[in-house]
Amino acid sequence: MYKHNNPVFSRMEKQEEAFLGSQASYLGITLKTVLLFAIAIAFGLFTLTLADSNPGLFVGILIASMFTGFISVIVATTSLRLSRLFSIIYAMSEGVALVIISLIYGAAFGGANFILLAVLITSGIFIGMLALYSTRLIQVTSRFRRVVLGFGFGLIATMLFVSIASIFDGGAMWYTLFGNPDSPLVLFLSLVFIMYGAFMLTLHFDTAENMVSNGVSKRYEWMVSLGLMVSIVYIYYQVLRLLAILASRRD
Repeated sequence: MYKHNNPVFSRMEKQEEAFLGSQASYLGITLKTVLLFAIAIAFGLFTLTLADSNPGLFVGILIASMFTGFISVIVATTSLRLSRLFSIIYAMSEGVALVIISLIYGAAFGGANFILLAVLITSGIFIGMLALYSTRLIQVTSRFRRVVLGFGFGLIATMLFVSIASIFDGGAMWYTLFGNPDSPLVLFLSLVFIMYGAFMLTLHFDTAENMVSNGVSKRYEWMVSLGLMVSIVYIYYQVLRLLAILASRRD
């Protein structure tokens, strides 16, 4: 199994119980991924019912849901026994967070059409990368893997450096690189983050393929499904940000 930046897959590959019980399958991974997104949608719709009655609670709910989701990913990828339970908890909490953040962006930049466009673009990226991988137009070689992962580490290092530097310059560097919608550099970096997420999807597809080919335990399907959900959610957030930048430049 190959190493990845995504913590879900990185931890999964360190597990030792690789051949217990029935074997993982593509159908099992697909059904579990669909189930997690269905749970997220259900809890997201429930959150919408609170929008009119308790809008003041949204900030607290958002913080709690994001914290719960972060802890759930750690637990689900550390314990194979608890992966199913905490994958579901992650889907619940992320569904709440996704709706709140989407509402915030939608209120600022165009309502339901803005959110729908972000969903369609994210879906298109996932389907497109899956098609490119399935047809082998993109081949996940060891060199390709190293380039993508190295690029990811470079992005992380850059963000850490900018974050530290911004402490001393009052946030000026952060605004220049990530916050100024009129800057071509901000637009370019937003596209780079989306491209990085898209190429990471191909690594995840490759992990799933190797897992099924090597007869890994069916219990790992929850970890793979969770990992795919984490990556798709990341791309969705980045697409929201890109659309917000474009809307700000247009205004």
